[in-house]
Amino acid sequence: MAIGSPVNQKEVARGSGVPVRDLRADARSLARSEFEERHGRAFLLLSAADLSTPRPTITEVRLDGDPGAPTRTDSTANLSLVVYALRRNGRSAGHLITLGRAPDNDVVVPDVSISRFHAFVKRDANGRWMMQDAGSTNGTTVNGSSVPRQGHGPPAELSPGDDVRLGQVDLTFLDSEALVSFASRLER
Repeated sequence: MAIGSPVNQKEVARGSGVPVRDLRADARSLARSEFEERHGRAFLLLSAADLSTPRPTITEVRLDGDPGAPTRTDSTANLSLVVYALRRNGRSAGHLITLGRAPDNDVVVPDVSISRFHAFVKRDANGRWMMQDAGSTNGTTVNGSSVPRQGHGPPAELSPGDDVRLGQVDLTFLDSEALVSFASRLER
């Protein structure tokens, strides 16, 4: 960002993620190898409202005709699909792809439940994607199972469609094949 340029609050709210609709044209027009070169080979998909807004702890429902009940807030208007590419971008040191809230991570997810340096991923010698918790405050899970902290157990293997939870943020792991298939089917 150039000095003096305005800060786009939507970009800050989604961190290093991009709206899936921004990948639609490339998913439809590029060969898979070109798509991977431009965007990456693995992704985390977030289906959520703007991360900068506090999440409610209670859902309230008002029945029509109950004048004393609180009104329901429509939260689906800001629903979006955000894609986080799992690739090194030079922000972090080392060979690992770092995930966290701080801007010096490769993957930045700006949510208060995510630690500054929360977790990391890497590809092993067999090409499998592996995830390890980095000693985060609120933990990391894959398909509901806790991911051990580095040095306290083996990393968790990621497969397309796996549910990944960083703190209180739910994501879905996708490889490029799954993301291209999904993004190319999106309507305008």
